[in-house]
This record gives sequence, structure tokens and C-alpha cells, in this order.
Amino acid sequence: MSAGEYLHDYFSKIVIRSQVAIALTLLLLLPAANFFYPTDYGMKAGIHGVSAILAIFVGTYLTHRAIPLLKGMNVRLDSLRLWALAATLLNLAGAISGNWIYMRYRGQDGPRDWILSRVPMFHNVLMEFKEFVSLFPFPLMLAATFILYFYGQPIQYRRDITRFVGITILVSWSFLALGFVAGLVLAKLRFV
Repeated sequence: MSAGEYLHDYFSKIVIRSQVAIALTLLLLLPAANFFYPTDYGMKAGIHGVSAILAIFVGTYLTHRAIPLLKGMNVRLDSLRLWALAATLLNLAGAISGNWIYMRYRGQDGPRDWILSRVPMFHNVLMEFKEFVSLFPFPLMLAATFILYFYGQPIQYRRDITRFVGITILVSWSFLALGFVAGLVLAKLRFV
């Protein structure tokens, strides 16, 4: 026996959006605390943490919006373009702020020296990997955003291009998630 088609009611939308807002607020409070951490690098760490969490949040939502592209379904391209542009800009902000705080990581008596003296294998494997994998999301998202804006509405009829955009967004998110987790491990191991 079929239960019928489920339609979202207004209350459900309010609850879902409230849960997302609360979760995002709590997540953003974690890196925002870096602004008050007693170090000369609290502002840099706070900016990087906030931009990284916003990038992973928007990138995750964009990934869910890109899955219909892989299936060949019609999507609202105007909205998808804006989310892709937002994800691209947040990835750029994360890369710039990451390179800004990276100077402290590699500096004298920085976390790199501390990690190398205690767990060199951790640095040689995870951190060398993170240094490069964290830079991939921006050019991938830039390419996807460029294609979405360049082709405009007719992209709906080009299944090859929409699949390429969908795959590019998914791969970008994968690199973003790997870099994010590696950054969390580093922050937990040794604060800058």
C-alpha cells in the first residue's frame, strides 16, 4: 500500500531552516573563538576558520544542488550560478587566509617545528598532502562557475557539459572536505 506523495508543509520548512541556522551558528562560534585566543595570530586563525567553515557549508549545499546535473534533470540555473559563485569566492577566501596563516605555521618555533620534532611522520604525510589538496577546490569551482555563466540557459540542453559541471563540483567538494579535516586535525594537534 502506497503512502502517497509527501508534500513539505510550512512548519517543516521552518524547522529545517531553523536547525540549519542553529548548526551553522554553533559551527561558526568555534573558529570565532580564535579571535579571542591569547596569541598574536588569533585574527588570522579566526578569519581562516570562519572562511573554511563557510566554504565547506556552502560547498556541501552546492554539492546537493549539483547532483541533479549528473542525473540530467532540469535545475534552476540562476540559483545554481549564485551558489557556485558564492562557493568560488569562499574557496578563494579560504585559500588566501590559509596562505596568510601558513606563514605562522612554517615560521620559527611554529606548529611545523613542533610537529616535526614530535611526530615527523604526521607532517611528512598529512600536512604535505594538505598543503596541496587544499588549493584544488578554488580552480575547480572557478571552472564550474565560469562554465555556468558562459553557457547560460542553453546549458540545460547540453547533458555533457552539465555532467562535467556536476562532476567538477563534486570533486571540488571532495578536496575541500579532505583539506578541511586535515586542517581540523592540525588545529587540534597544535594551534598556530
